[in-house]
Amino acid sequence: MRANCRRTCRDPRPPSNSSLQQRPVTCSEHQPVRKEAVVSNVGLSRFRMTTLPPWSGVLMLLVLLILALAIFEPAFISMGNVNNIIRAAAIPVVLGIGMTFAILTGGIDLSVGSVLAFSGVFLSILAGFMPISLAVLVTLVAVTAIVGGINGSLIGLVGLNSFVITLATLGVFRGIAYLVTNGKTQTVDPGPIVTALGDGNVGPIPGPLLVMIVIGLIASYVLRSTYFGRDVYAVGGNEVAAQLAGINTRSVKMTVYFVSAACATLGGIMSIGRMESAAPTAGAGLELAVVAGVLLGGTRLSGGVGTIAGTVIGIFFLTCVSNALTIIGVSSYWQPIATGVLLIAALLFDRFRLEPSRRANKKKER
Repeated sequence: MRANCRRTCRDPRPPSNSSLQQRPVTCSEHQPVRKEAVVSNVGLSRFRMTTLPPWSGVLMLLVLLILALAIFEPAFISMGNVNNIIRAAAIPVVLGIGMTFAILTGGIDLSVGSVLAFSGVFLSILAGFMPISLAVLVTLVAVTAIVGGINGSLIGLVGLNSFVITLATLGVFRGIAYLVTNGKTQTVDPGPIVTALGDGNVGPIPGPLLVMIVIGLIASYVLRSTYFGRDVYAVGGNEVAAQLAGINTRSVKMTVYFVSAACATLGGIMSIGRMESAAPTAGAGLELAVVAGVLLGGTRLSGGVGTIAGTVIGIFFLTCVSNALTIIGVSSYWQPIATGVLLIAALLFDRFRLEPSRRANKKKER
């Protein structure tokens, strides 16, 4: 019976029109519902269907920023600078895609920057013993298994707080990277494939852009069109209801941290292709920019709401802001300040956006 309930809850197909016509519309006292109420409900549903997506606000800001800079700083829209923006945004976008999965379940992964550095150091060691292509494959599988297994097990299975656990693993994997390298940058020959993905071109298309498109499309398909994606939204929206619907919430939580670890590891491999070196300091502070971009893109910190498209737009907005500050000659020390201010703005916007529903819930409880 529980399985039947789960299939019914997951079935996205609406009831047929014939069944709707046959069922009389009555209230609990068996009296007909007022026509005005039915019309009002229909209008409300249409309004909800036509409501702008949560990332529409940051998209508008991004367009206005580009237009303003195109007028006052034409160098911003030059092909060379656009190429720089794409390459600068590539790694944060890949990390942000994994972060989106974690935040959608109501969690967070603060270890992504450290995992990026750890995977780069891991790859630099393996590259001395095997071909770079094989080293990349082993790194992607091994680091994902190690990091995803630790974070996923402690958060998903044991039930510990994601903020505390990933903050701890942030320090652990950063410390391992320092210990293995003795704090020194390791030179790596990335080979043509890794170079193309990190900083080169695949035909006429920049390699980092190609990686973003492929990973973004796959992640978007998983979230929108698979049972696992629906489970992710369900767990973040209401974990208790998801459990009652037969969803294995522990398994879902564990899996999203494997996804986040895989994206962070891929980001580390891309950084090797871009820098041709592995530094224990790589990705330091990157988790702040990634979280800010995800939240600016409309993903709700409490979980249940968010899209991959919003994450991409949010991170590109932050990258454009950083690039604009550089072009107009503002000190680079202002860039983390701008990121922090935008993160606070995103949280405040999310708070005010949810305030009407919170008030409605309080009235229902009374």
